[in-house]
Amino acid sequence: MRVRKVARGVVVATTLAVLAAMLPGTSLAAPKGGSQRYLVVARTAADYKALQAKAVRQGARVLRGIPQLKTLVVRGSASTRSSLAADGGTLGVAADHVARVAVEDPRAAPNLSAPGLRGAQRVTARASAAARTAGIRPDPAFSYKGLMWDYGRIGLPNGWRTTAGSRKVTVGVSDTGLDYTHSELAPKVQRVVDFTQFEDPPLCKTEFGVSDEDLAAEFGGPADGDWYGHGSWIGGNIAAALDRKGVNGIAPRVGLVSLKIAQWCGFAYDSSLISSFVTAADLGIDLVNISFGGYLDRSDPEQDLIYRAYVDAVRYARGKGTVIVAAAGNESARIGAGGLVLSHGTLTTPGDELFDAFGLYEVPGGVPGVVDVSATGNLVVPSSASCPPGTTGDPGDPDANPPVPVNTNATCKPASDRHQAAGPGRRNQLAYYSNYGPRIDLAGPGGARKFNLPVWDRGGTPGFPYTSEDLTNVWQDFNITSNFATQIQCFVLTAPGFPQGQCYTAIQGTSMATPHVVGALALSASAHPRLRKHPAALIAWVKARANDNVHNLTRTLSATDTSGGDLTGGSCPTGYCHLGGPRVSDRDAYGAGLVSAARP
Repeated sequence: MRVRKVARGVVVATTLAVLAAMLPGTSLAAPKGGSQRYLVVARTAADYKALQAKAVRQGARVLRGIPQLKTLVVRGSASTRSSLAADGGTLGVAADHVARVAVEDPRAAPNLSAPGLRGAQRVTARASAAARTAGIRPDPAFSYKGLMWDYGRIGLPNGWRTTAGSRKVTVGVSDTGLDYTHSELAPKVQRVVDFTQFEDPPLCKTEFGVSDEDLAAEFGGPADGDWYGHGSWIGGNIAAALDRKGVNGIAPRVGLVSLKIAQWCGFAYDSSLISSFVTAADLGIDLVNISFGGYLDRSDPEQDLIYRAYVDAVRYARGKGTVIVAAAGNESARIGAGGLVLSHGTLTTPGDELFDAFGLYEVPGGVPGVVDVSATGNLVVPSSASCPPGTTGDPGDPDANPPVPVNTNATCKPASDRHQAAGPGRRNQLAYYSNYGPRIDLAGPGGARKFNLPVWDRGGTPGFPYTSEDLTNVWQDFNITSNFATQIQCFVLTAPGFPQGQCYTAIQGTSMATPHVVGALALSASAHPRLRKHPAALIAWVKARANDNVHNLTRTLSATDTSGGDLTGGSCPTGYCHLGGPRVSDRDAYGAGLVSAARP
């Protein structure tokens, strides 16, 4: 693969707090000069060609054609848009909205001037007894107690007795890219399709002044790689190389295709997601992992048009034998049929403005035909009657000189705190941030903080490698990240068995749950070739083998608790900051159950 040559750019500092401040469904700034980016959906194939010619005649730029859906992605003036909308061959015109990466509770990101390995933390770990093997010899990470807990919850290594995947099966990762320079992905990435080339205006460059091309020029990495770090984690969890180094994926013998829909800032146009599904189908890709999402208001004809474009894209993909698997979202919202949000409020930081998604539609996870995935945690660690000094985090003091930042890395939670998680001592509970509801198909291990609560309620540490307090127990999910990541913390492990100079990390979210389901589907497609290219049969097969012997105690958000955070204080005048409502039912939490790869 060739690294694109780009001009050297200016690098600025930013953190994920900037991104998190943009609520789901928020549109980015309109491009300058009155030019607009929009989708034009034609009534017929003939109308599609005529509208394309008309747009060009009127001086618009056709950024991308999706003839399979009779859809054009156009950038042009308001008058051109009006002209196309008024054409009898047009079904509808809609502004191209923006989706965002579905990672929950990110810590402050490293400075963009020191991405990936340059900003890495070096940590050591002590191996426990060798991991129990079955079918294959797992990579060394499985010898570290508590490190790869998530694989055990879905029935590995037992499932590897049947298969570790087939080279005939291919998984597309529709995300921030895959770092094909990482030793865990280098032999696995078969192809890169970069949809960010069709961004006009370019999202990260327009909003933050820096593009992946700028970062590549500054630091020498591939512009079509992964400068966020999110996509590489997904790819590693699915298919990291089985090479006796570091970790291996759930289905380490399947191939990967990078469907790069977003650059380092984690924003992507809806048209890029839709295009990636269609392209994956045309390439014959078996499964697509999409851990991006947002919400649409279908009472708005334009947003309804985009929703229907998602429906058409998923239908097209399934017709070609491609399964789309999506993250359900991290807003603690209840999702119903078609993605309709059934609950009021979403998980809100005390003092922040409330985003109420009630009546909106979650996309793409809620779209008919998509496998929608919720997230479970490792273990809800009980609170303590007393905690040693320095173990409960620090609310910080922004007025101090110098300011004292909030320390959310609590290793002990006082039983005297007002807000406590339900189900202490229980495993596989719905993660505190995860969406849930009758639309959920399956659950996967997405990880959660140690006490399964948000940071402001002293939710606890992510575990190793952020702290060695619990040795190598990880409360979130451990895997690789990009060697050029700017938004995911890079850790270089000096422990035996890990490749030197390669990035690993632990993060959480429905993003992390989704590739566990993709991996299980990939193993089943590998073990039973008759299920390949038959999405309904493959999905039914995996659902039938899910672990339904799970019981959830995690509660919904409280609409009436207006108190502040146990750690950060403040107040919550809008409600929806704390988990204090009714218990989420098992069906709403897990769908058919916690995904299992024990019998692929």
